[in-house]
Amino acid sequence: MGKKRAAKDRAYLTATEWKEEWGGHKAGPRGVPFKSLPFHCCAISFQPFEDAVCTADGTVFDIVHAVPYIQKFHKHPVTGEPLELKDLIRLHWHKNTDGEYACPTLGKVFTPHTHIVAIRTSGNVYCHEAVQELNLKTKNLRDLLTDEPFTRKDIIQIQDPLNLSGKNLAEFDHVKKELTVESAEERAAREAQPMNGIRAVDEDTQRVLSSLNTKEAELVFEAGGGGRKAEAERLLAKALQAATGKGDASNTAVPTQPGGTDPRLRSAPRAELNVSFRPGASTWNTDEPAPSAPSTSGQAGQAPAFDASAGRPLPKPYSAKFVVGHSTTGAASRAFTSTAMTPVTRNERTMELIELKPTKKGYMRLHTSLGDLNLELHADLAPKTCENFFALLEGGYYTGTAFHRSIKNFMIQGGDPTGTGKGGESVFGGKFKDELTSALLHSGRGVLSMANSGPGTNGSQFFILYKSAHHLDYKHTVFGRVVGGDRRSMGCAEELCVGVANTMCYQLVSVEVESP
Repeated sequence: MGKKRAAKDRAYLTATEWKEEWGGHKAGPRGVPFKSLPFHCCAISFQPFEDAVCTADGTVFDIVHAVPYIQKFHKHPVTGEPLELKDLIRLHWHKNTDGEYACPTLGKVFTPHTHIVAIRTSGNVYCHEAVQELNLKTKNLRDLLTDEPFTRKDIIQIQDPLNLSGKNLAEFDHVKKELTVESAEERAAREAQPMNGIRAVDEDTQRVLSSLNTKEAELVFEAGGGGRKAEAERLLAKALQAATGKGDASNTAVPTQPGGTDPRLRSAPRAELNVSFRPGASTWNTDEPAPSAPSTSGQAGQAPAFDASAGRPLPKPYSAKFVVGHSTTGAASRAFTSTAMTPVTRNERTMELIELKPTKKGYMRLHTSLGDLNLELHADLAPKTCENFFALLEGGYYTGTAFHRSIKNFMIQGGDPTGTGKGGESVFGGKFKDELTSALLHSGRGVLSMANSGPGTNGSQFFILYKSAHHLDYKHTVFGRVVGGDRRSMGCAEELCVGVANTMCYQLVSVEVESP
């Protein structure tokens, strides 16, 4: 022993020395740390579920994972006890406006510390507080949404913060035994497929590509749809139908999705009528379209295709052109770094679009049968609209057309080669977007604006205002105004519609174009 008072030379071995230095008892390995399964995740895939089902003990699964697993192993994925498809219960979860799972009656947001229960008869999920206060204490054992009767045994505990038994991921039966639906042979066969090595294509795309033009695809199409979810729903419905013997098992639980009969749930958005308007009809015309000409096609019952340009060729736009850029398309780089891309060994330059942006106003003279009109075009504020109008005028697209509509104290409209209010195309081919700005409004007489049937549907039709129309602001593109010419022409055009206001005036004024 040591001679000093502070010395620790003992004549015996301490317990620490026996354990750490001299052998003896060793502490056993510590258990796996506890990891609880979140309430919104599937107990098989450990991922958030989309279409939830549960068992009588409150374990929640996703239907696309539960049905194949039970079909293969016929036992509970968590406890390992026998389980069949008929024992699964469809759940109806509800979300608030923020997209969070919440109680549909109290509006309480579900958290990892919320006591969550479900009703077996309806499948609706509530917080325990709602069932305790509104059902059990009042002795009103009816579902709070569907009013279906239930008993105390029908209350399923989905999540109980004070009882975490059966929620430890490491104790799940399929985790300890490493049970998966896909067998080794199936995995080897999948890896042997040529599409398996292409990582740029996801699993769903590979499945779709490999099942094209097969007998299985035809059977899935005849069954009403494909996919693991649809197949799992059909198998679950058949199992429940065989167990209950009451027709279609999918109707055993009353759905409580938004749009149902329950006034406490948010209704689904109402579908609006898809009405096809003629250019400008959505704002100031309510007349019926002109009757179409009888069919001259050789096939009976088949109407001829409508020619929006009445056979007139469209000129090409000239304010935009493509030039060779300094960068490459990157096709060769993608081909060298990805096996999913088409092999390319040569670099190609990109074609850059160069748009000419005018900074001055444009002017032109319009010859009509009632006189000339001098127009000023706002090319600096609406360049694309002005280019479309000027190119159509210069190319003779408007020559010989008529102002097919005139409304007294409002406007006169033209630019349709068919004269029906339904035709006309832009110089860019099809429709082009609006160019709306607060500097160009429908103020005053002689404003030149584009007619359309909705946002981004400009073609060749335009109109000239007889007076201000501010209800058209930010709905139609203003691109010019009348600045001179024979002022009696617009007055005569307006006077010809006296007594027939708000009606069409066909063949009112013919149009000819002269280059500025």
